[in-house]
Amino acid sequence: MKLRKATNNFSANNVITSGKTGTVYKAMLPYGTFMAVKRLHASQHYENQFISELITLASLRHKNLVPLMGFCLEMQERLLVYGYMSNGSLHDWLHVVEDRAKMLEWPIRVKIIVGIARGLTWIHQMCHFQVVHLDISSKGILLHQNFEPKISTFGEAMFMNQNDIDLNESCSINSEFREVELVKKDVYSFGIVLLELITGKEPSQMTNLLNFQESKFDLYDVTDRSLLGKGYDGEIFQFLRIACSCVQPCTDQRPTMLEVCKKFRAIRERNCLTVKDDFKLVRQPEIAASITEDDVIVTVHTDSP
Repeated sequence: MKLRKATNNFSANNVITSGKTGTVYKAMLPYGTFMAVKRLHASQHYENQFISELITLASLRHKNLVPLMGFCLEMQERLLVYGYMSNGSLHDWLHVVEDRAKMLEWPIRVKIIVGIARGLTWIHQMCHFQVVHLDISSKGILLHQNFEPKISTFGEAMFMNQNDIDLNESCSINSEFREVELVKKDVYSFGIVLLELITGKEPSQMTNLLNFQESKFDLYDVTDRSLLGKGYDGEIFQFLRIACSCVQPCTDQRPTMLEVCKKFRAIRERNCLTVKDDFKLVRQPEIAASITEDDVIVTVHTDSP
């Protein structure tokens, strides 16, 4: 199998990251092309996640979503092939390698969080299919070589399209309420990632942060010290307040991702820091970079009886 060879037989030396659904490996294809191969754990539950992720990413293209390049079904193997993100996961930059987070200056963190917000806004409200992700975390945010963020791990994702369902009024209200709940779950998870970027803390360490009072002292107290005193303190605290609004216990108190993007834009414009196209939300699917036929590995085999 080509992918087995490309990952050096799924060598531990090729592991990029490992999560609850499977392990992602670095793969080198012919002509020196790099890809990322996600090998899902063998289980019926992960089989369903494989199908969900395959269908979702095959339907969506956006600069802040990880590009799906191919897949493989062979015997018990379930593999997804993505574009390779040379900077790995956001979680590793923030929490795994000592002192690595200090390399992420505030402008880079803004670029990352704005890209995540833009991608979520697009799947929630702008794209034709309307999708909720339901598994947003720093481990699932991959970083391209220029730190452009790519949302991955779509195994829990769900499509929302009420227009195709014939519902009575009562069911329609319940369905709309459920959709809002699911969308606001993504908003909450986004808020946690934003808090990670600002505080440098793991989500498990944020219990007290979610209820802190927004005094000037508290804001300084919870912010990653490596970010302070470099001319960005005011903007950091404004982003921190947005993060707190995203993790409100009551879902109806949380903003939508579109509202979050608008708040980010307003903050950046007030500080004369808006970068061209930072907040551009594309209504039509963005086309992934073209690849050669040799680079796309899609093989489907049925299991032997």
